[in-house]
Amino acid sequence: MAPPPLVMAISDDIKARLDIVDVVSKYVPALKQAGRNFKAPCPFHQEKTPSFVVFPDRQTWRCFGACATGGDAFSFVMRADGVDFPSALHQLAAEAGVEVPDRRAPDAAPRSPHVELNEQANRFFKDALASDRGSNVRAYLAGRGLGDEVIAAFGLGYGPANGDELARRLDGLGFSRERTVAAGLATMGDDGSVRDMFRGRLTFPIRNESGDVVGFGGRALDDTPPKYLNTPQTDAFDKSRLLYGLDRAREAIANDGRRAVVVEGYMDVIAAHEKGFRNVVASMGTALTQAQVDLLLARADTVVLALDADAAGQGAMFRSLLDLAQRNAGATRGRRNALRQRSMVFDVFRVARLPLGKDPDDLIRTDASLWRHAVDEASSLAEFLLDAAPAHMDLSTAAAKAQAAEALREIVFSASWTEQDRYVGRLAKILEVEAATLVAHLGRRPRAGAQRPARQAMAEPAEAATPFRRADGDPKETHLLALLVNYPELLPRGTELRADHFQRPENRALLSALQGGGTIEGTRSRLDGHLADLLDGLLILELPGMDPKQRTGAFDSCARDLEIRFLRDLKEQERMVMASDEEELGQAPDLGVNERLRELYTEGTKAP
Repeated sequence: MAPPPLVMAISDDIKARLDIVDVVSKYVPALKQAGRNFKAPCPFHQEKTPSFVVFPDRQTWRCFGACATGGDAFSFVMRADGVDFPSALHQLAAEAGVEVPDRRAPDAAPRSPHVELNEQANRFFKDALASDRGSNVRAYLAGRGLGDEVIAAFGLGYGPANGDELARRLDGLGFSRERTVAAGLATMGDDGSVRDMFRGRLTFPIRNESGDVVGFGGRALDDTPPKYLNTPQTDAFDKSRLLYGLDRAREAIANDGRRAVVVEGYMDVIAAHEKGFRNVVASMGTALTQAQVDLLLARADTVVLALDADAAGQGAMFRSLLDLAQRNAGATRGRRNALRQRSMVFDVFRVARLPLGKDPDDLIRTDASLWRHAVDEASSLAEFLLDAAPAHMDLSTAAAKAQAAEALREIVFSASWTEQDRYVGRLAKILEVEAATLVAHLGRRPRAGAQRPARQAMAEPAEAATPFRRADGDPKETHLLALLVNYPELLPRGTELRADHFQRPENRALLSALQGGGTIEGTRSRLDGHLADLLDGLLILELPGMDPKQRTGAFDSCARDLEIRFLRDLKEQERMVMASDEEELGQAPDLGVNERLRELYTEGTKAP
């Protein structure tokens, strides 16, 4: 079976030019040589005895402690920076001096030239946080309960207080001062002097859904106003069209019954993810824009809003949600496509009632069970708005009540025909009028039926011309992925596979997309052009004729072979560590490698 025209040469070229020890050392300054290998405390969990090992001979890494995971340079950067494979590819390509042509999907937004500057700035900020001068910032983060793993995952950093240190660093990398200012990383005075935008601040890289760093948030570490500062609007950064954390949350949203939870700030998202609530994103403000609503509606069947519970926050939430309801109800009287999608807000959006005085960050850290209960028992959008109306609307005069009735009419009519009487009764009670009087004022109309837009037809796969085409690869991995994408009955079994059983980073990325997408169409929507080429190559791959039983047998055989290879590699890594380093590793979990290998070999002998 000839391999398909896969996108593989780029990652091979990058790994040939970079040493994984150099890549990891930038994130793990404590990495020290131990025999032929290098060792350090794992950057992804707290531990006293080092269990994290880098193998230069194999160009791999592994945690023999609580993480019990490993991989190559790509998987390390993906985990350390919390990015997807395309972002790691671009980042490591820049370090290696390898050009990656822009091969994004036809409907994807072009990659902004500011992204490259932002990636370099993000590295500068992270280096500053890890340095001696970042000690006070690290102490602040520890005081907020943030561990090293989540700090690394979200790429938190520190903008030194010196006036133009970042600008000088970027200047040394060949970026002009004008370009740095245009990217929103610095400001320029009338005299031509440049000052860093985020000096003296804790930095939060803000990524788009593809994982590109498009801007930053910066929190003041003293009394310098404002408390939070964002990148000004650029062609890469538009706060109104972004949701903080969506790049990390999208798979969890799919896996949690397509439910997303929206909070207000960066720290709320980080606290939620650290405690295992990984379907949480932030609006970076109380009000939701229509672009943010559209992002959510495209990915979630339920959206729970859990914004700050103080009085000001509740008032702002009420005004924002009332505007959202009116705006989307108005859209239903316009274009049919808008009706079919946007009227869904009444079904999809719910509001979590947090204890007064508690923001999500506080609640998650003090009592995660209360947070879970608040999200699970969230009220419908209509229920919340009707309940909150007396506290946030002027109902003191007849004219004010008439205005409130008009503002809330779409809330009443958002209900099904059979429920509208109940909503009319509630609104009549709020306005202190008879229900019949209210009906006469508002009129009555049935709610327009809402349904999801039909799925777009999958593009006809075609063999793409690409400079990355290569004739080699990993036949077992290629065959297993080809089975998944070409035989619909096997696709659900992709959830049984582990990404770390695949050695090629492109194949790991595609498997993750298949597991999150659920269908070929859903997978394609998660891929940039590079990985879309890989998917297309698999779709046109000629497979031998097989009946359903043979397809299942081929799938099981390939999956078993990849797991055996993975376990053998794991045993070899353990042997190499023990042979070159007499010090004990951190307490490693019992992986049952030998027992599992025996099981797999036994299954192989029984296979037809």
